[in-house]
Amino acid sequence: MGFSEQLKKARVSMGYTQQQVADALGLTASTYCGYETGKRQPDVAKLKQLARILNTTGSFLLETEPVQNTCRPDPGSGNDLMVSYGRLNERSKKAVDDLVALLLDLQEKSKE
Repeated sequence: MGFSEQLKKARVSMGYTQQQVADALGLTASTYCGYETGKRQPDVAKLKQLARILNTTGSFLLETEPVQNTCRPDPGSGNDLMVSYGRLNERSKKAVDDLVALLLDLQEKSKE
């Protein structure tokens, strides 16, 4: 199996559609489909995002590690949040990033 087959296998095992993964990556469905058909290759940053979204590793997707038992995430695992975040526009993503930074700062200060 090559990258495109591994990618599809991981996506299907997570129960995601191509559109959901494309949205999470901030890509068009056509571009993502190109990854699964072997017509396109993601850059390193997109490969890392794919691995995180699909609850696997870049090595698995690139076939440099043995077959991995990929399974659907627990509802609270954060992968659903990753997909939702990917669907946001840039302004909304900035607002989420700012809010998370603020919450982390408050959390850190409360430990003192």
